[in-house]
Amino acid sequence: MTSAFLQLTALMTMTIDHIGYRLFPGTELLRMIGRLSFPLFVFMLTEGFVYTGSQKNYLKRLALFALLSEVPYKLFTSGPYWREALARNSVSNVFYELILIFTALWGIKLAKDKHWLYSAITVLSVVLSWAAGTMYGAYGVLMGICFYIFREKRWAGALCLCLLTAWYCWERGSVFQIYAMLAAAPMLLYNGRQGRRLPRYFSYIFYPAHLLVIYGIYCLI
Repeated sequence: MTSAFLQLTALMTMTIDHIGYRLFPGTELLRMIGRLSFPLFVFMLTEGFVYTGSQKNYLKRLALFALLSEVPYKLFTSGPYWREALARNSVSNVFYELILIFTALWGIKLAKDKHWLYSAITVLSVVLSWAAGTMYGAYGVLMGICFYIFREKRWAGALCLCLLTAWYCWERGSVFQIYAMLAAAPMLLYNGRQGRRLPRYFSYIFYPAHLLVIYGIYCLI
């Protein structure tokens, strides 16, 4: 499987998940399918971190779309009460989680290339993900760290995904996220090739756009 295929799979499963959340809340199958999306996004983020020509520009893009996606996300999740939700919690959409994952990876790289003290950036990213109440908390950041460390031993990254997901389910007292383990299959089948990618900013724009579209359909029905 190419990175283009994984990217498309992540976008499709995320969309299915959000359709299930807002339009068909009683259809659990849609939410189960959606559990694959986040691990795949994290996996592709680690690949992007390795191959990007500029970590700074990559981080800026994540930050920009985190801000642009906040109101669409609040509309999608809170409806007419989005202003109150925005005031209560400024850290919610998935881009904030991706920013902390990216920062954690950067800390590892700097610690390796320059000085071990840069590892404090990684530790701080994990702590912030938990303290700030990001979408998946430390689970997401630790997943990204494992995928990055075990890039050359993808089976170990897949094992980490399963172990971290089991821990997350135990911590939350719910087994719903357990279906995220299924994302290990496409990860293991990844061939390292780019394939025919979508336009560069498509996935960034798609996130807030699809939230608005689904919310618009919800309002109409």
